[in-house]
Amino acid sequence: MGEQQEESDDDGVLINKEGFPLAPEVWHKMWKRAETLHPSGKKMTHAIRGSQDIPNVPLSSPPTLKNTQSIPEKLLLIQKYISELQYDYTGLQFFEIRKGRPLCRLMDVAKSIIRESLPIKCLEAVVLAIYLTSDLPSVQRFPLAFKTTFENNTFKHIVLGVFYNGKFGALGLSRRDTLMYKSLKYDTLYDLLTEFTRCYEDCYHRVDRIKLGLPVSHDNQSMEAVMWKYTYIRLSKLSTKEFKHTCDSYSKQLRGKTAHQMKYAKQSMDASKTIITDVSDNSSSGSARSKCQKLNKGNSR
Repeated sequence: MGEQQEESDDDGVLINKEGFPLAPEVWHKMWKRAETLHPSGKKMTHAIRGSQDIPNVPLSSPPTLKNTQSIPEKLLLIQKYISELQYDYTGLQFFEIRKGRPLCRLMDVAKSIIRESLPIKCLEAVVLAIYLTSDLPSVQRFPLAFKTTFENNTFKHIVLGVFYNGKFGALGLSRRDTLMYKSLKYDTLYDLLTEFTRCYEDCYHRVDRIKLGLPVSHDNQSMEAVMWKYTYIRLSKLSTKEFKHTCDSYSKQLRGKTAHQMKYAKQSMDASKTIITDVSDNSSSGSARSKCQKLNKGNSR
């Protein structure tokens, strides 16, 4: 499901900013947070921390993509690897993602995610998906974020939208299987977004806003930042026809264009008329990794 106020530590999410191995104070905060989140509290955390016989968790290996594989097959293998890392229920975000940093720095974080092989959240999964798809130049990648409401609480979630050969799909990670991976089968962006909104409705969430970013460069050494915010869609202020028109407008710009071209095109249009698109978020030791994974599984129940 969507992640409540997940995008920054200002929203109350614990984020590891000290790197690896985890600093003692970070461990302390993680265990304390786990005690408040889990029904068994201290009993559960003490059982894990005091155990000497927790088996090591095998490291997941990034997929090896072959020329003989089709693009949909490669995307599925990438998604399987992301899913193998598991969603992070520990109460601590292990990898700090600063959205304003250059793409090359975000790719360093992706390499760290692969090296540490720890559970991740949705934003970390998007950064990892960008890295793993960087060798697929024919695939357009763009951030796709949702803001939803459930019982007067606001939730944010993000996936990586993908476009190839006239079809749309998505890569990512979520508490809910229906809110992450979407196979490359949707004829239009509208179809993809409608599918996500339907899945949110099945989870009793109301989608308030969808945010589309610009295509992400395939150059992992790029010093430019990812543009996470480009087009806003506020569903409460759009008819179905207007929603579809906004999706079609974005799709036409997306086809075969770079982020620079799309940004320039929008600036030119803004100068001539008002656009109606803004309408209603040292490596870990084997033992440490195992305890984090066990804590993660315990909190997921």
